[in-house]
Amino acid sequence: MPVTPWKILTVASAALGAFGLVSLFSRTASAAMLSAPRRIALIGDSYAVGLGPELAKLLGSDFQYEGHVGESTSAQVAAGLPAWLVSFQPDLVLVSLGVNDGCSPNSANYRAILQAVRGLGANVVWIEPPADVYGGSTASCQNVPAVRDVIESLGVPTLSTRTPLGGDGLHPQSYSPWAAEIAQAIQVRT
Repeated sequence: MPVTPWKILTVASAALGAFGLVSLFSRTASAAMLSAPRRIALIGDSYAVGLGPELAKLLGSDFQYEGHVGESTSAQVAAGLPAWLVSFQPDLVLVSLGVNDGCSPNSANYRAILQAVRGLGANVVWIEPPADVYGGSTASCQNVPAVRDVIESLGVPTLSTRTPLGGDGLHPQSYSPWAAEIAQAIQVRT
């Protein structure tokens, strides 16, 4: 049977569409490709404060967290890793830091945190600020796009969300759906 030009076009379109879908989901898929972690930790800023209790409901006793409202990457680097994190010996550390870094996030801080966590023998997944957050206290300083660029330059799996924001335009209305997205992305059965 002869191959007609429209059949070639159909096959090529399907292949390109599949490639597009794979590209679209590659960051989340790379997080999911990590072997199923046994012990998971979360460190970070106010997002960790909100996500921690919700993830604890989903992940149980093999999950620990610590978050500090207003925490920046420079403050985390200065403080070092929490002692409990070292003794907990996680397989996977979720990091939610960056939104408090001001107009010019310092990529060296992000790399230092990444190196310290990897020094524990843990994999790292960085949790990006929610998609609709732009950050900054003035119109001239919308730092979150710069933060996302730094996070994505680290070469680690990232997780983001489109969960609806609350009235402050920075924090989610509810952390529960975001926590469910994260649990699913790291392939933990909820």
